[in-house]
Amino acid sequence: MYSIQKYINHTEDYSILSEGAMELILEAARFYLSSIYYYPEKKRYEVLDVIGPDEYHERVNNNAFTNRVIYNVFEIAHNYIEMLKKKNPSFINELINKINFNDDLEFMKTVMEKFYLPQPNEQGIIEQFDGYFRHEDCSLEAVKSRLKDPKEYWGGGNGVATPTQIIKQADVVTMLVLFDGDYSAEIKKANLDYYEPRTEHGSSLSSCMYALLSCQTGSSDWAYTFFTKTSQIDITGSTKNFAGLIYIGGTHPAANGGAWLTAIHGFCGLSVENGEIKITPRLPSSWEKVKFKALLRGEEYEITVTKDDYSINKK
Repeated sequence: MYSIQKYINHTEDYSILSEGAMELILEAARFYLSSIYYYPEKKRYEVLDVIGPDEYHERVNNNAFTNRVIYNVFEIAHNYIEMLKKKNPSFINELINKINFNDDLEFMKTVMEKFYLPQPNEQGIIEQFDGYFRHEDCSLEAVKSRLKDPKEYWGGGNGVATPTQIIKQADVVTMLVLFDGDYSAEIKKANLDYYEPRTEHGSSLSSCMYALLSCQTGSSDWAYTFFTKTSQIDITGSTKNFAGLIYIGGTHPAANGGAWLTAIHGFCGLSVENGEIKITPRLPSSWEKVKFKALLRGEEYEITVTKDDYSINKK
């Protein structure tokens, strides 16, 4: 759903909504509506028994990332319904009746008013899931020392990381990257500083998220270390190849995409706001210039970014 919204924002191709995307959005919303729980004492809807991006902690409640993504699905469904009621009422009314979504729509409105989204504490840290702060706060080295076999899986019911705050990969950090407009630079920095020392980076998807958030908080040179690790992952072969006895090696196309995201959205600061390209140069000290192309709403642009300036030229 997040990707559909991004696609529409960049292309203005609303036709996909009537070609199946809107039905997909509503069915996703219905699925999540069927998966939430109401907590009467706190008068809020919660998400229980899930695994967030950090796969070392299973069956947790109110994972911040998961809750935010679910709420985003409700937001997207609500916003597109309201838009289509104005621009194409016959289509959206027929679709809602076709899939019998009327009751779900009313329930979704109720849920959105009382949905629980974990908030930063006094230190600005967002707890990854209920009870995470009560886990043992130890170093990555301490957890590694408890392994009986180098291929041993760290998570699950009996993993060495399970009772600790050590996590496999970016979790809260990923949420801050995806929904960057929701949080201040101070909140981002506080969570980056808290979670990075507690992250094993046992997934090829982790470093690029830390790189992107580092760029957003003014630490491009620190981000460059994560970028290098991500971009060279299929060259060095230094990534983890086993999860327990399961081979998880091979090529890493998602990490390759993460390296591109870091270079273009992180270091070059590319974003699209109200249909216009925005650039915020944040190049690492070792880079002088980046040149790339972007396609926005049918128009191709050549963009050049230097340390302090940029140019956008329509092709």
